[in-house]
Amino acid sequence: ASPPSGVKVATLLALIGSAAAFAPSAVQKTSTALNGALDDMPGATAPFKGFDPLGLATLGSEETLAWFRAAELKHSRCAMLATTGYLVQAAGWHFPGMLSSTEGISFADLSAMKPLDAWAAVPETGRSQIYFTIFLAEIITEVKGPHYTKGGDLPTIVFPPINFSNVPAE
Repeated sequence: ASPPSGVKVATLLALIGSAAAFAPSAVQKTSTALNGALDDMPGATAPFKGFDPLGLATLGSEETLAWFRAAELKHSRCAMLATTGYLVQAAGWHFPGMLSSTEGISFADLSAMKPLDAWAAVPETGRSQIYFTIFLAEIITEVKGPHYTKGGDLPTIVFPPINFSNVPAE
């Protein structure tokens, strides 16, 4: 028995639709100074030199592009620190002593919990201190002059730099 004609039509439409995915499309290439700047930026390397699939580099002005780059750097650095913290905690390493002596919470207690449960167990005053530290780090990086949207250096992490070049080889 042959399939009903509705199934045949649906199959034909699906094949036509999938073939359209491989057909060349007319893409209008825009050329702006920002596109040229995107290819010459530090970090633009082969094979994806100028990789910008959403066209974010063409939004706004050069200041907007500098803000996007700074936001990308800040977020990626925070993500790296968070991943490191997650891995360290998952390995069972923790600070010695008490996180809060008034509430009887030790660092070892938090290390035994899942990450979101550990965050919920941190007292409200401790979370407020963490938020304040993040806020202070943002303020410090934003008030340095000249601002990165005006040609200044991109923001850096506020933590002290660690220089491993002077460490003797074992």
